[in-house]
Amino acid sequence: MDNINEIKLINNIGNFETAIREILLLNGKIDTYKHVTNVAKVNVEIARKFRLDEEVCKIAALGHDIAGIINSADMLTYIKRNKMFLDKSEEKYPFLLHQRLSAIMCNKIFNIRDERILSAINYHTTLKKNASNYDMALFVADKLAWDQEGQPPYYEIVKGELDKSLEYASLAYIKYVYDNNMILMPHKWLDEAKVWLEESIKKGEKVR
Repeated sequence: MDNINEIKLINNIGNFETAIREILLLNGKIDTYKHVTNVAKVNVEIARKFRLDEEVCKIAALGHDIAGIINSADMLTYIKRNKMFLDKSEEKYPFLLHQRLSAIMCNKIFNIRDERILSAINYHTTLKKNASNYDMALFVADKLAWDQEGQPPYYEIVKGELDKSLEYASLAYIKYVYDNNMILMPHKWLDEAKVWLEESIKKGEKVR
């Protein structure tokens, strides 16, 4: 990737899961590696529950935070130099860009072409309107297996709603973090996802 500094990569990509582990550990991201493996386990469980492709869900989860090896300033520089859309929340808190940079890295470095994987990674922090089941699966898995100590405060609520549907679980998380002021600055896509989920659930529509 151009315009990204000081990224340490391995010479032989080989197996995706092994490559992710080696790259994260090479860059001192032990906690990130633990997080993505935990998210992968949860996402595979969700895949089984909703009859999604388990391998797609596993790969998306393993690659969703690979941009964590890039510092936030370089992420912001990359987006600006390539004249890509930049939300106000991303400009103020550039770490939010890691979802988009992770998708770009998985595409360019690992040659991943499956849009189910790339989209899920690209929106795993904010979700989006018209989200697919794969988008919502990773979104929920990432929140249930969060990267902090202990169990997240919304765990039981989101887990319970997951028994209804991915839509209910996704909306439960969004409403919880909004109601409890856990969002530093709402991203446009998260706002749109909330409205879309509320409307979809109200109409009883099924998502792809």
